[in-house]
Amino acid sequence: MICLLTKKFKTKNISATIDKFAEENGSSPLEFSFAINNVDTYIKTISSDSFILYNEDSNNYYGNHDKMIDEHVQIKQMFIITVKKEPKNIIKLVYSIDFSEDNTTPAIILHPESQIPYKKYQPKEIYMLLLKEFNNIKAINGILINIFDEQMKEKLKAFVKYLYNGKFVNKIKIPLFNGIKVELRKSSKLIMRFLEKETMHQVIEVDAGEVLVDYIKPVFGKNGFNAFGDIVDNKSLKNNEDLKCNIDKKSIEIFENDERKSYKSKVKGYVHFDKENFYIDNKIKMQRLSRVQSSVAKEEDNNIEVVISQTDTTLDSLGEGVQLTSETIHIHGHIGAKSSLRAVNLTIDGATHKDSTQEAKFATINRHKGKLRCHDAKIKLLEGGEVHATNVEVENSLGGVIYAENVTVGHIKNNLKIYASNSINIKHVGGEDNLFKISYKDIPTLISKYDFISQEIEDLKYRLESVSKHTPSEVPVIKKQINELREQQNKIINSVEHAKITINEPLRGLNTITFTLTSGEELTYKTDAKAYEPFYLVMSENSITLHPTNKKISIES
Repeated sequence: MICLLTKKFKTKNISATIDKFAEENGSSPLEFSFAINNVDTYIKTISSDSFILYNEDSNNYYGNHDKMIDEHVQIKQMFIITVKKEPKNIIKLVYSIDFSEDNTTPAIILHPESQIPYKKYQPKEIYMLLLKEFNNIKAINGILINIFDEQMKEKLKAFVKYLYNGKFVNKIKIPLFNGIKVELRKSSKLIMRFLEKETMHQVIEVDAGEVLVDYIKPVFGKNGFNAFGDIVDNKSLKNNEDLKCNIDKKSIEIFENDERKSYKSKVKGYVHFDKENFYIDNKIKMQRLSRVQSSVAKEEDNNIEVVISQTDTTLDSLGEGVQLTSETIHIHGHIGAKSSLRAVNLTIDGATHKDSTQEAKFATINRHKGKLRCHDAKIKLLEGGEVHATNVEVENSLGGVIYAENVTVGHIKNNLKIYASNSINIKHVGGEDNLFKISYKDIPTLISKYDFISQEIEDLKYRLESVSKHTPSEVPVIKKQINELREQQNKIINSVEHAKITINEPLRGLNTITFTLTSGEELTYKTDAKAYEPFYLVMSENSITLHPTNKKISIES
């Protein structure tokens, strides 16, 4: 074998030594191998201040485990190694290491993809090559070698027989070190105290200073000794039963002593806990919420209701600043300022604050003063609130703004503005200064929809150029998709041509009717105190007329 670079080192950290040597020679550490020429073992006991050379087990520590633990023996090793830059190794193992919970019994897991040329060597030779390789692997991973390895050698001999019988087709686990296992008088325990509230509360609220989780540490009956040469006690043992998720330090503080570790809430709010995060906040995200009262029966699971505990001194069912997201939300009382609701199905029996926001697919609200975005909205009384929706039904209005495709209102007083693209149906207008306008350009959701479709069309055009060159068979499909999207845009732009405003009962004062044409021009009519037939556009060859009025715009030929 040709050695390009060779050098001897004395080191306790083989990996770092090889890395440094490779860097000095402008090479990768992967290009180097090493051989252990000699190993010196050093020990330190409770009666000594420093490590002393201990190559012979004169005190019978290795055979007397109790003595070793009682005297708090620690072991370190120093290696003399030869580092070589060479083309290849005789054996190339593919493996992983299972260090075990307390590092007392690490094992190597050999993969059948390993390259072991056993057919070229005698079994004893392969055994010695594997033993050398195992010790190299142990040393580079900080595992003590040449001690506590009797079981490793026995299993390795058995593996060699297994290998020569052609049975190495699955992963094989072989112990690398048999340390002294810890003996516990009492195992560790994780107590999720906040979950104890879940029997009565699906929305878990906690107070500041409340203990959320207790990790009870294990009580040791006897210490152990691990593969790195250290005593394993309750301070060094990994807390595998403890929480593994990220703890939010802003909302949760940790108190720890020798017996337990407690997680306490720093703020009042709601618990958010999953595999990744643990924090307290006023924002709740859950798949489904039901009543938090203990009297709820199982058959009410489909009649989902949410009652939020107060987070301030107001009497609102949803306190100021609370953000709630759920599949279905039913609020019995009022909604506080700066609160936010998001749901598929939203029902509010009380009133929404003027500074609150709601988002839903289907919304039913008793009294609306806030800002609502949804698909279908049903509002009993609109009191100055704002609504963005596809379809809106309002029983009574005392003012506000509605942006939708289709709007139906029962009784209107004053100062209501309705912007619709398709239809406005009103039963009774008892006041003045109301605006009823057909104009898709004034509806933000339709403008966003139009722009989104435009982007989709551009993306399809780009794709069309590509498939025209490579897969012409897809061209008709993409062209059809583009045409369908353009039809959707045309339906939005030309919606005014088929739109209608209907007011069933006679008007009692001055209100404004406006239709915005595709060109941007507007036909506006100020109403009188009388009954009107439905308002809509009549197209002729030379003009566009607002029926049933004489308002018209000439069309230039």
